[in-house]
Amino acid sequence: MTRKVKVRFGRSIREFDLITSPYPHIVVPTVKEVIHGWYYGYYDNGRRECSSERILLNPYNGCSVSCPMCYARSFGGYFTLWDEEGIVTVFKDFHLKLKDELSRLYWASCAYLCPSSEPFQKPLENLYHLSEKSAEVFLDLDLPVEFITKRGDNIPIRLLDKMASHPYGHCFAQFTVLSLNDEVNSVFSPNGARVDDQLKGIRRCVDRGIFTVVRMDPLFPGITDDEKTIRELVECAKNLGVSHIIFSLCDVGRRGESRRTKLFNVVKEFFPEAFQLWLKVYASSQDGDITYRRRVFSLARRICDEVGVTMALCMEFEKVKVGGKVVYRGLNEDYMSSLSCEGINVPIYWRKSLDENFKPLEGCNGACLLCAKGVQRPVCGQPSLMRASALKLRDYLNMRPKYSDLTFFVKK
Repeated sequence: MTRKVKVRFGRSIREFDLITSPYPHIVVPTVKEVIHGWYYGYYDNGRRECSSERILLNPYNGCSVSCPMCYARSFGGYFTLWDEEGIVTVFKDFHLKLKDELSRLYWASCAYLCPSSEPFQKPLENLYHLSEKSAEVFLDLDLPVEFITKRGDNIPIRLLDKMASHPYGHCFAQFTVLSLNDEVNSVFSPNGARVDDQLKGIRRCVDRGIFTVVRMDPLFPGITDDEKTIRELVECAKNLGVSHIIFSLCDVGRRGESRRTKLFNVVKEFFPEAFQLWLKVYASSQDGDITYRRRVFSLARRICDEVGVTMALCMEFEKVKVGGKVVYRGLNEDYMSSLSCEGINVPIYWRKSLDENFKPLEGCNGACLLCAKGVQRPVCGQPSLMRASALKLRDYLNMRPKYSDLTFFVKK
């Protein structure tokens, strides 16, 4: 008899058939719109640190890598099913829905696989190939693709070759390497690739001329936040041909949240010598004490400068009061040494008619956040891009090929 699993969405509950092999998952129809941008815009209390626009693609909710610190464990719906029962949701024919939505757009940005789940997770990507198929939808339109992965051993070579042959050279790859110590990775990324396999994946991309980023994302207090550990990884990345590193500090979740409790238990079990520091760093904030964070990020910046690579932070803020209102100030303003947080400038893409492929917008460096802050002058004439808004499909649909209103540009 087929087992049924229940998923709660607000007040409603839906049932799905559980598929147990080759990994516990459910398959659901792709009904909702799949094209969207970042979850926050710059004018949402400043809560955006991502320099450039991306079209975020999530063909899976949850993943087999099973990182205990994953922020997606705090999400509802299908992510709750994954967090509580280890069951991944697969969106059937995701790439076909994506292709249909892109066919109606005059403006687009680089694809991002995937913001909340491992795009090349074993064994589900090997069975459904949704990440690879979604990337090919973009590449067939000459749109660039980027991915972030902890499974550098499971990236299709044919996809890397196609990314390497992108006509405008704007595809890039990001590899998460939490530490060069396999013990750390086995605890915090239990079903990810081994360190050696991640490094081999990095080399495969670099050898193909694909811009490649290493992410020490996140750092763990008392475990990977020291100079020796950071320097060894940065030097290793540099020797592999990497020129940009991204850092963040582990976000532990709010008090009373199950993710926080489970993560603290993991630290206490496997790294008991660091446990008291965790209690201190996260005593008043799920993001970590700001003084501690600044000290670690200053260390990372110094090391990167000395080794000769650029660096940036991922979604790191401090809360400040402006006119009696609490807003978010991105720490990249203090520590980033590149123009864009990902280390590569990827412009917005557009086309004059729907029957032609996309091309990069001339004069655009893709750093919409800098336009929104008034640091640089925009060239796109698209208000939602110039404001670094949280884009939905409807926002992209509203961008017309001949529309240009640079008077909408608002300086900070």
